Amino acid sequence: MNPVLYIHEIFPSFQGEGMLVGVPQVFVRLSGCNLRCSYCDTPEAWERAEVCRVFGWEGEREAVPNPLDISHAARLISSLWETATHSVSLTGGEPLLQARELAHLLPLLEREGMPIYLETNGTLAEALGLVLPWAGWIAMDVKLPSTQEGEDIIQEHRDFLGRALLRHVFLKMVITAGTGEGELERACRVLGEVASDIPLVLQPVTPVCGEEGITARRAAELRRAAAAFFPDVRVIPQAHRAWGVK
Repeated sequence: MNPVLYIHEIFPSFQGEGMLVGVPQVFVRLSGCNLRCSYCDTPEAWERAEVCRVFGWEGEREAVPNPLDISHAARLISSLWETATHSVSLTGGEPLLQARELAHLLPLLEREGMPIYLETNGTLAEALGLVLPWAGWIAMDVKLPSTQEGEDIIQEHRDFLGRALLRHVFLKMVITAGTGEGELERACRVLGEVASDIPLVLQPVTPVCGEEGITARRAAELRRAAAAFFPDVRVIPQAHRAWGVK
């Protein structure tokens, strides 16, 4: 049976988060997620969508029934690729839930000269191994217990980071009004034991879904706490949300 992918949407835009803010990418938002973060701004991608919506810079182009076979997905991505595009961003949801299928897609994109940027919640270490040969960049989210209804998943993050270090990787942690210094320091301590020389981006939450925003003063306090474990800590809000683009 030919591998297929459940994709929520495909579109070109500028990366709005983390270390590569501002670079143009083709985004492939895959359906399905294994977490339910309190601040999630794309809950519509939690479940499999009936159609994959494809957008160009000018707006929506078409809606394609899910699931998509690998060659069709590759053609759609290629149709949005431009010479100045930096990479293909795999996002979600959680893209690694479809790692086996992605392992068939990514070699096709690589042959067309399209680098891969993986955005992941950093919990599926075994699945990462299936796509690691093609992932040039990894943006690894760190989920604190206050965003997971108290659940602590730092061990999953630790295992994942150990594998991700084979590529360009940085950590990203959403900080909210409810973020505690204790939980942040514990996460930084555990992950700093694996790799303290990689960048850590603290991302102030964009107030959505009833989530309360965070003040600049509080963000500065949390940055100082994180800097005890990671020398390179940056506070970077969501740029695309401020601009009002996808």
